[in-house]
Amino acid sequence: MTFPNTRNYGPIAVAALLISTSAMASFVNTSPLINSSRSARDVDNGYAGLKWTLGESFIPEVVVGFRHANVSSNGDTYGGDISFSFRVWGGLQPGQIRLKYFNGADYLQGEVGGGYDFNKGFFVGVGGKAPFSSVGLDYQFNGPVPLVPYFMLDSIGQYRKPAANFRITCPVAGQHYNPVTGLCGGVI
Repeated sequence: MTFPNTRNYGPIAVAALLISTSAMASFVNTSPLINSSRSARDVDNGYAGLKWTLGESFIPEVVVGFRHANVSSNGDTYGGDISFSFRVWGGLQPGQIRLKYFNGADYLQGEVGGGYDFNKGFFVGVGGKAPFSSVGLDYQFNGPVPLVPYFMLDSIGQYRKPAANFRITCPVAGQHYNPVTGLCGGVI
């Protein structure tokens, strides 16, 4: 039995073998590159609090304020604060108007600021803010006692950090990320 013209199939078979081998060799699974970048969000809070000043009455002053913060996904937090305090015991009396800059982490910030006390004049101060509380030390320019420490309970808790931004890319051009396998693959 003879096969008709078998010499003509040789080059076609070799070409088919080369094409299938190179196609299989070019299908490669690789690990994706995961890039993350920080994200940030602005947080605006109105708040209320009770403030006790050492050396003054045991009855606290009432504080109302507004706080603007920028919170980063790694926890970095900074911003500004304006507040107004007043005494309610013995009749409504203005206390202080205060401006502060703060910087720190989402759970603890250092503060620096100043303002005007309606009884003692201008002051500057430093302090620290934790969730629902703060402490500080004011320097009164015209007060009878220059250094005045205070403690405050307020309605501002810990800041919530935003999620970081993630971008998944494949290291080889032409590959596509497969979320099921977690790999990049495709014909190169």
